[in-house]
Amino acid sequence: MTNPNAFNFGTKETSNFWADRMDPVKEAQRQARITAEQEARDSQQRQMVENYQRNKALNYAAPSIVSAIQTYTAKGEMADTNQVASDVAQMLPDAAPGLFQQVLSELKASGQVYEIQNPPGLMGMRSSHLYLLDG
Repeated sequence: MTNPNAFNFGTKETSNFWADRMDPVKEAQRQARITAEQEARDSQQRQMVENYQRNKALNYAAPSIVSAIQTYTAKGEMADTNQVASDVAQMLPDAAPGLFQQVLSELKASGQVYEIQNPPGLMGMRSSHLYLLDG
């Protein structure tokens, strides 16, 4: 018994590969879809890299910042932000320039550190103090 449709396979398909490639509208839609998928992958990969770098920075500098604040708290002094930054720079001499502020903002956002801004002092300069929150 033979199959009468054996030689008609694929003739009833609605799309033709080469016709789709030659049609500028379909090709533009395909290219747009590919570009959107690539941008989504790039965005996801960029987000993963940023998360990794943020976690690496936190693991590297957060213990030093907390330790510096605890040092001032143990002495009964207020931990001035500029002084803590100086202490952390001495503890981590090879740290990136903006690492302290980046990690400090992460610690404040997570609720581990609280920063109080003092009123303007001499010539309008403002200072701030850092406090550890128990929790």
